[in-house]
Amino acid sequence: MLRKGSCLLFLCMIFLLFSCNLKKEGLSFNALLEAADSQITIGDAKSVVRTLRSARDSAQSPLQFLGIYKRLLQVGELQEAEKTLKAGIRQHPDNLDLKAVYSWFLYEHESLSQALGQAKKLENTKYASLLSQFQLQAAKEKGSVDYLSPDYADVYASAYLSTQNDAWLQNAAVVCAATGNFDQALHYGSVVHLSDPLFWATAAYDGKRYSEALDYLALLGTSHSAESLLLASDIHTIMGDLERGRRAREALLTLGEQELPAQLYLNGAKDARSSKDLVLESLALNRLLELYPDNEEGLRALMEMALRVQQVPKENDLAKALRETKLRSAGMIAYDMLPKTSPEQVLDLMAASHQRTNSAHIAALAYAYRINPAVSPNMTQEEKEADLWLLLEAYGGGTAEGSERLVEIAVPALIALGHEREARRIFDASLMSRFGTNDYKELQNKLSVKECECAAYFSAQGAGGSVDMTLSRDLFESLLSDQSLRFPQLAATSSYEVEIPVLVNLGEMYAGSKKYSQAWDVYTQAAGLASTAKEKADILYRLAWLQYQTGFSQEAGRSLESCLKYNPYHQDAKILQLRAPNLGK
Repeated sequence: MLRKGSCLLFLCMIFLLFSCNLKKEGLSFNALLEAADSQITIGDAKSVVRTLRSARDSAQSPLQFLGIYKRLLQVGELQEAEKTLKAGIRQHPDNLDLKAVYSWFLYEHESLSQALGQAKKLENTKYASLLSQFQLQAAKEKGSVDYLSPDYADVYASAYLSTQNDAWLQNAAVVCAATGNFDQALHYGSVVHLSDPLFWATAAYDGKRYSEALDYLALLGTSHSAESLLLASDIHTIMGDLERGRRAREALLTLGEQELPAQLYLNGAKDARSSKDLVLESLALNRLLELYPDNEEGLRALMEMALRVQQVPKENDLAKALRETKLRSAGMIAYDMLPKTSPEQVLDLMAASHQRTNSAHIAALAYAYRINPAVSPNMTQEEKEADLWLLLEAYGGGTAEGSERLVEIAVPALIALGHEREARRIFDASLMSRFGTNDYKELQNKLSVKECECAAYFSAQGAGGSVDMTLSRDLFESLLSDQSLRFPQLAATSSYEVEIPVLVNLGEMYAGSKKYSQAWDVYTQAAGLASTAKEKADILYRLAWLQYQTGFSQEAGRSLESCLKYNPYHQDAKILQLRAPNLGK
């Protein structure tokens, strides 16, 4: 809001015109002003008033009336000053300068209500900011002011007309956007010169006007900030231009010194991983953990990267010999650029984070990787079990507040270690402590992805509880549905890809209930997702057996052939081949 003195600038601009001699529109008028100036200098106030009254009688132009008004103010003659302005307005009823000065005079020397009444004549003119100021001042004097009221949109916009400061337009846009009126909000941003294109780009983005948002961002030229690049990244991704979205995130990562949202670094790392750029992925994740050392997803992603780097073959003898010289091959240069982070170093980061936060999630994450054969190849089953029981004991057997992720990791681990009954007991106790029930069917829409998998498994296996194959199948099927709807928490992070065991289990259930077509489809999907030869071979064998049992001999033969191609020593496949030697012929 403008302060009282903030509108004096335009008054001074008007009065400065009288610091020099007036043009020769009448010597008698100029002589009277000169006489008044001399009288002001010597302090003869009474003579000044008489002289200026005479001048007023002969004044012709608005500037002459304003010249008289200025001098009367100097000697404190407010009544005569007001009479002069009124006389000028009567003679020049369309003159905006006289009306604006009179509005300000009333505001300073009479009352706000009178000033407001006079200023309404200035609406949509170059002096509209006076009206805006008086309206805001009047609202303030009435009590609490809701500056986001739609009633003030035009008030703010009017202030822009005379000030040419588009911060007023931003105020107007915020008011409109707050009520969902983005058409009007962006209308205010249609002026030629904008001091803050990023503001208008954000407004357009909020209104889902993505093309307009990009147009505003283009006004920034090459002077992009972290905020503008982040916005551009989101817009390009939403519009399906994934390459431009990726480039915007890459540009963000190179800013380095900026402290950006954690999700941005995770998205940047994901982009780099997709394009097999380990260097950029390492840069993104290390920067993330510098700023957010306890970010669980960042620690997980860094460990996954370290495990992938660990699988890169070591240099051969030729490369080692070349290193003794100054020669470097392209492969050697690429090898030297590999991130140096090891799984053991990431475990140390997880341990430090757990020490700071005592987070059950971080503790569970560290345990899940600590028992991974790629990280701890010599860890015995007894050691894995001992560590897991200590972990569960530390967090109330998985029923402590905030230990959901611990349960998600501990339950599959217990199943893998052969403790199915204990796994179900802990899983059910966790659900009971959180929801007041462990009825899987009742909780189906509240369970996370991992919890849904566990519930489906226990429904099928029993493991000390009741068996419900229909519910198990329903739970597995729900994992194959639209995951952004079924599990909304995943929509904000990453697209969920169903895990292969889920598909295999569902395929077994379909086959067991004689839904052979569905089982066939699920096995085919699982085989396509499998990443290792052993996994593909096992799934293809299941598919071949299903096809053999249902009379599709040729298809069974092709699946069996593919199975043995991936694993020539697959025992079950070789037995089926001996049992039905004419498959596929």
